Amino acid sequence: MKWHRYLAAGLLLFGGWQLSEGIYIEAKAVVAQMLLQQAWQETRQGGSQVIPWPWADTWPVARLKVARLDIDQVVLAGASGRTLAFGPGHLFGSAPPGEEGNSVISGHRDTHFHFLKTLKSGDLIELERRMAQ
Repeated sequence: MKWHRYLAAGLLLFGGWQLSEGIYIEAKAVVAQMLLQQAWQETRQGGSQVIPWPWADTWPVARLKVARLDIDQVVLAGASGRTLAFGPGHLFGSAPPGEEGNSVISGHRDTHFHFLKTLKSGDLIELERRMAQ
């Protein structure tokens, strides 16, 4: 019967570890969004390549909004897996958002672009770019 206690303790420890990992990931996502919004505000005020945290390899280039769905996302420079983990990304080599030409913005369909399946005809998708210098 002693092994039952060890098994129960092991399962409790494992469950606690999994729970803490989930909380950590959610907390990290919330903090990242706050930092991205702050970097976007600095970018809008004329900043160039304002990184949201010291080790970031991306920066805000635009803001994507769909009012009816309460969507407000910062579009980041680049479309690497690391960038797309934090938000939609603007593909380098395509026209900058809001300028002449085709601008490619990518995102994961099961996270940041999950809202696309609920768009309706007539929904307004706004793309705000930084102020011209």
